[in-house]
Order: sequence, then structure tokens, then C-alpha cells
Amino acid sequence: MSHNCRNLLIRCMDFRLRGEVMCWIEKSGLFEGGFDVISLAGASKNLADGSDEIRDFFLQQVSISTDLHHTERVIIFHHSNCGAYGKEYSFDSKEEEKTKQLEDMDKAKNILLKKYPQLEVILAYGELQDECGEKINFEIVEK
Repeated sequence: MSHNCRNLLIRCMDFRLRGEVMCWIEKSGLFEGGFDVISLAGASKNLADGSDEIRDFFLQQVSISTDLHHTERVIIFHHSNCGAYGKEYSFDSKEEEKTKQLEDMDKAKNILLKKYPQLEVILAYGELQDECGEKINFEIVEK
């Protein structure tokens, strides 16, 4: 029996995002055809700059989605005020944090496309408007 799932969402595990991300998923139209989820602190941060062991684990999860569910598209979603980035870096501004995260997202995209050239990869970013994540401005930063 074959199970098809068009999309794979790579997102941060941050609990504050749950409600708003689910609303975005429902409203955005990006997730038609279903979606698998990889949820790790920092989203694709460990794919971009993690150890070989973590990167291999991450890519193994992507392989499971592509091989078993015939995934066609990956949506990488990062957000502001991310603890995984805050733990490792000291940013002077939200813009500086966003720039670093966009660099890592682009690295992760290139790693994915090198291994899975058939995939479409979309980069999305959420700007938290409050500390609790009750309001997030979502944007597609690269399609």
C-alpha cells in the first residue's frame, strides 16, 4: 500500500509556535496534499552547521519522507527569537538574527537539493510579534 504526502515541513520544536503555525498551514495553501514534519530545535540549523552525525540523522528523516511518501516539496520554516540560535549567538538586532537564519536556511536548501535535486524547496520565516508566539507574521523568503 502506498501513502503519498506531497510536502515535508522542517520546523523548530518551539512550543510557542504550535497554534499560529497550524493556522498558517491551513491558510497558506502550501500544504495541500498533506505533509510530514521534522521538528528540531532551530529547524534546519543542524542540517546547515551540525555535526556529521546529526546531519546524517536529519537527511535520513528526509529520505524516509521522500522514499516512503513520495515527497515533492520541502518547506523550511524558521522564526525570530529562536532559543537554538540565541543559545549559540549574541545578536544585536532582530535583523541580524534573521540574516543568520536565512544564511543557514539557504545552506540547508543547497544540501537538500544536492542530495534530492527533484525536490522543490521553499524557505519561510516567522517574525514573532510577542514573546508568547500568539501573533506571528509569516513570509515566504524564497520560493
